[in-house]
Amino acid sequence: MSIYLFRSVNGSRSFAYSLDVTGRNIPSMTDDARWLYERTVDAEQLKAHPKTLQRLRVDGFYLFNDAPP
Repeated sequence: MSIYLFRSVNGSRSFAYSLDVTGRNIPSMTDDARWLYERTVDAEQLKAHPKTLQRLRVDGFYLFNDAPP
């Protein structure tokens, strides 16, 4: 399963994982929020983060702050 990493372009340290390559399913945190594609992550890389994988399966995205694991 491919997971797509996005970064908020508004200068914050907000990131999101999405199962949608376009990132359109990631909710906007503000009216002018946009998400910039960073890279593809394999699900194996997130094996140590089961809550992240669970949220991806349920919601199709996972929002977080700080650097990605």
